[in-house]
Amino acid sequence: MTKFLRYVKRHWIAYLMVLPFTAGVLLFAVYPPLYSIVLSFFDVYKINDELTGFNGFGNFAELFRDTTFLNSFRAMFTLQLPRLVVNVFVPFFYAEIIFHVGSKKLQSAYRFLLLLPIVCPSIVTSLIWQNIYAYDDGILNEILKGLGIISENVNFLGRDHIIGSLIFMNFPWLAGTSGLIVLSGLINIPAEVLEAADLDGCGVFRRIFVVDMSYLIGQIKYVLVFGIINILQDYSNQLLFAERVGTKIHVPAYYMYQLVNTNQSIGKAAAIGVFLFAVIMVITAATYRLLNAKDEENV
Repeated sequence: MTKFLRYVKRHWIAYLMVLPFTAGVLLFAVYPPLYSIVLSFFDVYKINDELTGFNGFGNFAELFRDTTFLNSFRAMFTLQLPRLVVNVFVPFFYAEIIFHVGSKKLQSAYRFLLLLPIVCPSIVTSLIWQNIYAYDDGILNEILKGLGIISENVNFLGRDHIIGSLIFMNFPWLAGTSGLIVLSGLINIPAEVLEAADLDGCGVFRRIFVVDMSYLIGQIKYVLVFGIINILQDYSNQLLFAERVGTKIHVPAYYMYQLVNTNQSIGKAAAIGVFLFAVIMVITAATYRLLNAKDEENV
């Protein structure tokens, strides 16, 4: 301890410079989730209420008796599983296409185009698609009527079509940073390995599944884990469209948001957050264990 204090005293200017950043991380990134864990064990209805009424695991038990919460998982699987499939496979699709482009200038241009949608916030993207799906003068309705596929406008954001509309939203699902991360893995495959695959008569699809995938285990972990985290946490579309269709598209994260903003139960909302955190941790650990085992088999 004395040695550490002498070291701090010698480099106190460096520690002083990192102090604001460290304080910000502790205050805004560490304290809120830790306090949420504490809140989940109390009967708290407003965020500024005192921590009284300790009820142990009562909030968690109430969650599993709450039909709205249980049904939100069904909605999440219906809505988000197709998105997970898209978020996992589309980056590999775009990365493979760009990797096979012969011109380096074109490769750079395509990489730029993959990142371009990130400039637009997700809520703005949802608003754009709201106009595309609009019942009156919506772009999609006008195109389908022009092609003779429909004769009357379709309410794509109504209860009967909302699930398919949200799944199809953001088409063609540009891969963003995930696509570039996969592309970097492809670029780092040794040239002699690719040459050997060509000499052995390995076709494009066989090479992708046999050679490329064995070198992309790290990228697969990243895309899969962050894809799972995203589908468990995201509720941006629910903020825009949930009022139109009731609880049909309610997901757990949106239900948590509702509990907080209507002062129904901060403790119960915190319990949802803690439960989702535990689910993310379990799925992440299982994913890494499975892919690490696969990686060891390829060594």
